[in-house]
Parts: sequence; C-alpha cells; structure tokens
Amino acid sequence: MNIEKIVSKVYLSAVLVTSLALNITAFYITLLKVKKKELTHFFIVSISITNLLESTVGIIPQLVISNDSLLERTPLCISSGFAVLGFAITNITHLAVLSFIRTVAIKYPMLYLKYHKMIWCRVTLILVCYAYGFVWATLPLIGWSKYDLDLDKKRCSLDWKLTKSNSFSYILAIYICCNILPGIVVALTLYFSKKTIYRRQSCKLRKNFKKGRLEREYLKICYLSAIAYFFFWTTYAVIGALTLLQIQISPILATFTALITKLSTISNVVVNCFVLKSFRNHFINLKFIRIIKKYLEVLKVKKHSKLDHTV
Repeated sequence: MNIEKIVSKVYLSAVLVTSLALNITAFYITLLKVKKKELTHFFIVSISITNLLESTVGIIPQLVISNDSLLERTPLCISSGFAVLGFAITNITHLAVLSFIRTVAIKYPMLYLKYHKMIWCRVTLILVCYAYGFVWATLPLIGWSKYDLDLDKKRCSLDWKLTKSNSFSYILAIYICCNILPGIVVALTLYFSKKTIYRRQSCKLRKNFKKGRLEREYLKICYLSAIAYFFFWTTYAVIGALTLLQIQISPILATFTALITKLSTISNVVVNCFVLKSFRNHFINLKFIRIIKKYLEVLKVKKHSKLDHTV
C-alpha cells in the first residue's frame, strides 16, 4: 500500500468518524435537549440527517475502493453518485434557506415569530430542500445528462467530459441553480442581516440586550455560513466553469475537489450548532462529556501530586 493510498484512507476515515460524531451529537442535543424548538432547530436536525447520509454514502464506498480506479459505471456506483449529489444539493439548499430564515428573523422579527412555530411552515420548507436536491439528482437518471465515472475514476459523478449531447445544458443548469444561485442567496442574506443590525446599532434602536446578543450571534453564523459555503463549493464552481468552457480538467483537481467537499458535512454542523453558546452549554452538560472532564481533572490532580512529591 503506497503513501497516497494510506493518506487517502486516513483522511476519509477521519472525516467520516468526525462527521458521524458531530452530527449524531447535534441531532441528539437539538432533538432531545433543546426544550423550545424553533424553526432553525428543525433545520439543524434535518441538516444533521443529510450530513450523516451524505458522509456515509459518499465516503464508505471510497474507503472500500480506496485509490483503485473504477473500470466501468456499475449500478452501485451510479446509485452512490445519485445519493451524494442529491444530499449535497439538499444540504446546499438547507444552508441557503436557513440563511434566509435567519435574515427574516433579524430584519422582520414579528413576521418570523408569526410563522416559525407553524408545523406546515416547518415541514414545507424542509421538504422543499429535499425535493430540490433530489429532483436535480434524478434528472440524469431519466435522460438529461448521465452519471459517469469521475475524472479520476474513483467515484461516479456528473458527466464532466460531456460525452452525452445534453450534458452541457444540464451542467449549465445545475451550475446556475445549485451553485451560483444559493451563493447569491447566502451573500445577500449576509448583506441584509449586517445592514439591519448595524443600522439598529447606529440608531440605538436596540434596547433589549438579549435580543441584540441573539442578532449578533445570528450575524456571526451568517458570516461563517457564507465563508464555509464559498470555501467548500468554489472548487466545484471552478470545475463547472471549466467544463462549460470545454477546458480539460485535471484528475488531480477532481480528486482534490471531492476530498475537500467532504469536509462540508463537518463544517455545516460546526457553524450551525457548535458556534452557538446555548448549544455548547448543552454539549458540555452531556453525561459522557462530564465523565471525560472528571477523568481529565483526576489526571491533572495526579500529575500535580507527582510533581509535588518529586520536589
């Protein structure tokens, strides 16, 4: 086993384990520990589920295949490509919609309070995210483009080589609707959130400290969401642009893109959960975290006692 294969396996294994641990924790805390669940909490649960499924379906086959090149498009490979694309677009849509919801909460708090507890509103918004993701993922299965071996032949992905006549139009459509458009939404929501909060601060309209702190926390998440989105998905935007310009894409770039976007299943939960102080408080109070803290404290005491005896 060469160094490249070992590094790839270690990296993918680390991403998989970290993603599973963080998303399961987020799912557990949000669903069982948070008493007053808002619309954003249901989105976090849904994001955790899609992250879990995306990382499992996307990483485990790669761990099995490792660095060996695929020789042909198998049904399993195509199914994996379909699932990964569906969950990836679903996740992107979740982030865009969640950014929009937070902006509404900041800019129009009364409107947000009116609708955020309505079950139909929660269910509809989340279902729209899944429908949007898997409609786009289904289209190659029914004839608009196709799933083909990725450029590095380690997974099934989109037809980046444009071997089918209508692949160009599909990649153009998905490039605009599933990459550019969500990016615009994330950027605009950040802009309007920032503008609203700064205007209130300058006009000294915010007298409620708690609400002001919540707004700043939302703004921080909007910032981090935007940074994470553009960091992880810009590489696919580059590949899409190169494909549309019919410029040959290096297999190394395809491998790098596939590996780097795997981290989005970690960044999503970190940005939307662990950044929040309230979530961190729940996390710290988990039983196994308290046990670990006690164990570390005992080790620390033993270490100090040994040092004292030595002196």
